[in-house]
Amino acid sequence: MSSTRTSPEPFRPSPAALGTLTALGVLTALLSLLLWGELLVARAGGATFCGFSDPDACARLWDGPFASAIHRITGLPVAAWGLTWSLVAATLPLVALVRAAEGRPHLAWLSAVRIAAAGGVVAVFALVAAALQAKSFCIGCLLTYALAFGYAGIALIGWRPLGLPQPRRACGLLAAALAVAFASLLYPGLATPSRSAADGREALIGAAGMASSAAAARPAVDDDLSRFVAALAPRARQTLSDSLHVYRNGIALPLDPPRTLLGPASAPLRITEFTDIRCDHCADLQETLSALVREAPAGSFSIEPRQFPLDGECNAFIRQVSDPVRCLAARARICAEGRDGATAYAARLFGRQATLTAAEVLALAEGVMPRSELEQCVSSAETTRKLQSDIEAALRYDLDGTPLVLLNGRRGTSFAPFLYAMIVTGGRTDHPAFDGLPPANPSAHLH
Repeated sequence: MSSTRTSPEPFRPSPAALGTLTALGVLTALLSLLLWGELLVARAGGATFCGFSDPDACARLWDGPFASAIHRITGLPVAAWGLTWSLVAATLPLVALVRAAEGRPHLAWLSAVRIAAAGGVVAVFALVAAALQAKSFCIGCLLTYALAFGYAGIALIGWRPLGLPQPRRACGLLAAALAVAFASLLYPGLATPSRSAADGREALIGAAGMASSAAAARPAVDDDLSRFVAALAPRARQTLSDSLHVYRNGIALPLDPPRTLLGPASAPLRITEFTDIRCDHCADLQETLSALVREAPAGSFSIEPRQFPLDGECNAFIRQVSDPVRCLAARARICAEGRDGATAYAARLFGRQATLTAAEVLALAEGVMPRSELEQCVSSAETTRKLQSDIEAALRYDLDGTPLVLLNGRRGTSFAPFLYAMIVTGGRTDHPAFDGLPPANPSAHLH
């Protein structure tokens, strides 16, 4: 008498599991696409909604060192990498499902799904670590992390009996899928504005070696400017070219008499800035202007600070009412105009912009004006009139975010090398130093 032993059936994921993974990949792709759109809003100086209670949370995370490095090195912002992974994560199980239904081999595709899931988990942990370092979390990002973990729970834990069959072919399939997704997103990724303010300021280091005054010999200034432009990194040269395009084609209107000026009224170039206290790019602009004061020829420009708070409580152009600090800080800065320490006060406000409270707006003005006087001033009709005058002036330029930067009444950008070049040339855009710049990208979105 003999008996036969039957081997257990090898584990195979069910069609329902493959369909669920495909759906999770599609949902993550849609959410990543939404976050990419939010990134564009943030780069334009607007407030995002992906942080819900903290409108700037996502922007702070995307503008952090980790996300900025990813964008600079790879050409794709973090949100685009999320979309890249999502497209691959949706495609691999879908192909496996179709091949299984047709009775064709699909083990390598299943292994590729598991490897992609593991890669997604590693990426999520890296992003969470970056968020912890930046002390900033956005709900939209957390939702993508949750979807990625759900995907990994099915593919890694639920499919544990599957193992990793045909790993070499699986890695090849995964690499090919990633390459296709990356290539398809590279062009819009490169077109996505990066936060280049810090890079632009770094380019100013050593620029003080140029002529020390606006009255220096013109040939020496011209030669130094040409060397300065030629030494810029390729991305900075492109941004300078795009900034010149914005300036050449920007709206130009007569300037109103300034309420206050930092620098000589006789300076050949007046930089007018319209800012919002919560705007990250506006904080960058303050650092850029400070660097220009140090590096640019003495007496060559003046700065006119103006206010454009992004809150409907005091700005009818903005529909939402989200943060009382924006309007209060704008009023407080107007009250501090012309006083000793006003510039330092603005720097303190922008330095704490992420956590700034209404109480701190008032407290940080200590040494500039008495607390009681400031409280009376911020609620006065005269301050409201000045604020509305700033808002109306900015709206004449069809702005779509902050900061709005004007050079002698013509719209420009906040890019440090551009501002430096305009200061040195007195606003001249046909200087020979610009001849070797790459063609401008008319669709570039700069502030």
